[in-house]
Amino acid sequence: MLGEAVVISFTNCSNCGVPRLISLMHRWRDDGILESKLGGVRGVFVERDVFAGTLESLEEKLGIPLDDIIIDAKRRDAKIYVDDVLSGLLGRLTRFPLFRRIGYLVMIQQAATIGLARAELLEYKIGKKFVGRASTVYHPALFVGDVTGAFESIEGKRGTPHFGYIGKAWYMEIHPAEGGKEEERLEFERTPEVPARTVYRTCEACGVPLHISNFKWVVKEAKIFDMVTGEWIIYIDVDGVNVLLRKLEEEIGQEIPEFVARHSFNHYQKLKSEHPGSYLEDLAFIAARGFGVPEDVDPSREKLEEGIEVRNVFNPPIVAGLVAAVCGGEDAEFSWEVPEPGIVKVVVKG
Repeated sequence: MLGEAVVISFTNCSNCGVPRLISLMHRWRDDGILESKLGGVRGVFVERDVFAGTLESLEEKLGIPLDDIIIDAKRRDAKIYVDDVLSGLLGRLTRFPLFRRIGYLVMIQQAATIGLARAELLEYKIGKKFVGRASTVYHPALFVGDVTGAFESIEGKRGTPHFGYIGKAWYMEIHPAEGGKEEERLEFERTPEVPARTVYRTCEACGVPLHISNFKWVVKEAKIFDMVTGEWIIYIDVDGVNVLLRKLEEEIGQEIPEFVARHSFNHYQKLKSEHPGSYLEDLAFIAARGFGVPEDVDPSREKLEEGIEVRNVFNPPIVAGLVAAVCGGEDAEFSWEVPEPGIVKVVVKG
């Protein structure tokens, strides 16, 4: 059993408390892009209930499960993410049959560190069978997609997952798909990048932006907590968010972006009202999380009615809802447009 992987202790920065693994593996660029140092995959720190909660609310509204769409989109993205994490010498080693367990160990630890799942590998047969269990999962279907993508990256074969709850634990079993061949590598359309400029106040010891230091990293529970709001925070790759939401829009309809924006607005409006005087009073925190660079962190009413731009935006509907919630009132009306890829312009009234 490899359950011990989730309790491996990585030291935290003695000054800001962020795990050294985070500062070693990620880069905060001065154009507002948060990315891995290995393959440059872009990521974002976001409330679990803003992303995964949107999917749950959508399923409730539609009255149908979306597992098939979610798993397929996420597994494709996860394979690319794991290809990135397990790159270089480590990646070459983990593709040798005798060392593949190491790849799963790394990904189990990674999932715990970034707040996705407390997982363990129960049974493994090289290239034939993966059986895992998770006691903390940020979203069951998303995590099945994550694990299936990891299997496909490490084994070089398409995977077929079977999953479900037994008691309170989430189990998944993955076997090679019929034929067992790896599908052609999928290259997602990367989230657009545009020129932008931001400056972070950083930890003197590890260089991580201080806006991240208000997170509490509880790796043994596989959760990151915002110490101000109490929210469960996850780190997730940006392309994974966008490809899934685009897929849902294709399958369900053009109302998906509006639904996502409204969910984001409602969530951040609730947090702001529950925590007056906190960092949610302006937009200074969003660049450090990887959301994008606002042209003004504390815009005037006139500027909001004219429209405020966020550059290198990670997802226009989510960020539009956040901007309207933070900068507008409880009953604010808002709209947004994308004047060019990589930029969202948000108009807020009220």
